[in-house]
Amino acid sequence: MTTSIISSTGQATLLDGTLPLRPFHPDGFVGALSADGQQVRVAALACDGECLVALGLVGFDTSIGVVLARLWSSTAVQFEPASEWQAAWHGPDLLKRSGERYKQRVAHLEGTREVHALALVRTAHLTEGILHPPDLPQMQEQSEATTAQPVREQQEGSQPPAGQPKPPVWVPRYVLGNWDESGPHQQSFLGHLYALRVLFLHRDEKHPAWPLLWAEELWQRGLSRSLVTPLAALGIRAWRLSGDLVAWSALVGEGVRAGWLPWQESDKE
Repeated sequence: MTTSIISSTGQATLLDGTLPLRPFHPDGFVGALSADGQQVRVAALACDGECLVALGLVGFDTSIGVVLARLWSSTAVQFEPASEWQAAWHGPDLLKRSGERYKQRVAHLEGTREVHALALVRTAHLTEGILHPPDLPQMQEQSEATTAQPVREQQEGSQPPAGQPKPPVWVPRYVLGNWDESGPHQQSFLGHLYALRVLFLHRDEKHPAWPLLWAEELWQRGLSRSLVTPLAALGIRAWRLSGDLVAWSALVGEGVRAGWLPWQESDKE
């Protein structure tokens, strides 16, 4: 059973997703991939720009192997959406792999000679993210006036002086949801925040609704500030979560100070 609450923005929760994740459209296949004369049906697809985030394929094992081999060798593969989904597809016609590694699983379909293959970019795999979190960025212990780089120097491409920490490289994560639901499962979203090392309220015995409120507020305000971005997808839903720990921490700090992220009893209680 999903819990629906109203956030301080006045909107009902969008974190209505359920588990398990079903990487296929209930009405059938959403398109096909072709490579080296082999064609396989696409059950689910999500992309971040031209880069593949999640891919579900159904077909013969050999044909799927050819298509995936082309993708993993950094060769673009043609995607042809099914006729009924052409207007709904806003992603690329040529699919490419990202620079990240992928997790791949294959299962035989009972009663057939075909298989169902699922490929996820590593940063969409929740367990992988929790077991291997990103390194914390090196924070300078200087005032903003001291650490700020003049705009003119940035335009000239100047390098930071020796001994100063390099700017962190923020790696986004990807959260997935079922096609027929408006948002992901709440724990899927919070799990990826945990993998990003974002601090949030996990539980509160006296106020069990507070962690739900935190999840809803961070999700909706993350959407409004482009920390959470919907992606082009068919058969599943997908969102990119910014890996910018500084921006997420600033959002949490703002919420705690303003009170829309409760974390302790008020003095009047």
